[in-house]
Amino acid sequence: MEGKRSTALDREPVESSPSAAEVGLAAVRKGLSRIDIESMSDHERLGLVTELERLKGAASAAQARAVHAVRVAREAGGSSDALRSVGSEVALARCESPTLGDRFVGLSRALLEELPETVARLEAGDVVERHAVEITRETAVLSREDRAEVDRRLGPVMGSLSPRALGRAARRVAAELDAASVVRRMEAAVSSRRVTVRPAPDGMAYLTVLGPLRDIVGAYAALQARARSVVGGQCDDEPGDGRGVGAVTADTALRLMAGLAPGQVQPVEVQLVITDRALLGTGDPDADVMAPARIPGHGAVPSPVARSWVREAGEGSVWLRRLYTSPDGCDLVAMDSRRRRFSGLLRRMLVLRDDVCTTPWCDAPIVQADHTHPVRAGGATSFAGGNGKCARCNGVKEAPGWRVHVVRGSPLTLDTTTPSGHHHSSTSPPLLGWGTDPPHPSPLERRLEALLAAA
Repeated sequence: MEGKRSTALDREPVESSPSAAEVGLAAVRKGLSRIDIESMSDHERLGLVTELERLKGAASAAQARAVHAVRVAREAGGSSDALRSVGSEVALARCESPTLGDRFVGLSRALLEELPETVARLEAGDVVERHAVEITRETAVLSREDRAEVDRRLGPVMGSLSPRALGRAARRVAAELDAASVVRRMEAAVSSRRVTVRPAPDGMAYLTVLGPLRDIVGAYAALQARARSVVGGQCDDEPGDGRGVGAVTADTALRLMAGLAPGQVQPVEVQLVITDRALLGTGDPDADVMAPARIPGHGAVPSPVARSWVREAGEGSVWLRRLYTSPDGCDLVAMDSRRRRFSGLLRRMLVLRDDVCTTPWCDAPIVQADHTHPVRAGGATSFAGGNGKCARCNGVKEAPGWRVHVVRGSPLTLDTTTPSGHHHSSTSPPLLGWGTDPPHPSPLERRLEALLAAA
């Protein structure tokens, strides 16, 4: 009887020693820190910067070859789950989000199979990864033959173009070779219209609307016209109040999208995590009243700003919910549930504790509360047994070869093992975010320290 063919996914991940290539590259990386920059002239230093930039391109080409080989090997195994997890494994290896990992897998395939000139320029250090991303994206709808023609035409000049200029050139050649495909791509892009939000520095955020060019330009023109009228004192329903055109444009857009009248408070819950000392001046007198607050998924907010938000919210629109922490003030206390799913306060506690997806370097908002140890294997629906995940990472961890287990409960530290046997660790942040100062000792601890010192 013929035995079952064994693949890499049929076996448990195997630990292995670093290869000779890994050891050699590690030596080169460590050697960079030993370069005597101080003894160089400015000419030599900038020459070093140029050569290091070329090294980035060559490194990207080597990464692409390695990733392409992994994908081909997984395809030979014939497992769709395995192929789905390749992007996540690549993301962990490159310390980036799964979305960017998927993009690099696609980039590697396009480069190695259809864009030989671009690969050659990368290996020579004439271009960097951003160039490869641009030409790959702008030729994605072309046939293999047309894509190769764009690559052939732009190969000799791509080293003298910026990434954006190379993207524009590739777009022009693509429109010349196959205008119909470019038109179909533009028509299909309409279905991807969406609104996204991401944090920005200094307590701000970006609200991005992706839509058809003519609609976006028209909406922007209308906002600008309204803002200029307000600033010019031509609108009786809204005073300028010394704001510039940019500020009025942003205020008008946010107000219209929220469906609010001028001056109306936005009826949306924003979870603001802050100590009682920083908010009310009560609690431990030795605690810092300037300890920053945190908005889960978006980052830290200075305590004066958080207090002003609470004051400006208006009476009756602020609710306080007490969060009980561990003695060191960093972690939330445990809370169990008999339910199969994480819901209610338990799910909210997971989001407050983990902040973003617990997969290393993902940083996507938490969408699903996940059992670290699967329920089918006896995992409990508990605060200690749960963690926050984005939809992508929660699905990928169910593929063959993936394992996640709790290394430590406080702070929650998870170890993720990939099908290739690599381990990646992630730790939930302190309750108020990374960079939180360690809590001051309690009065009892200070007295004990004094007694020990006197003894």
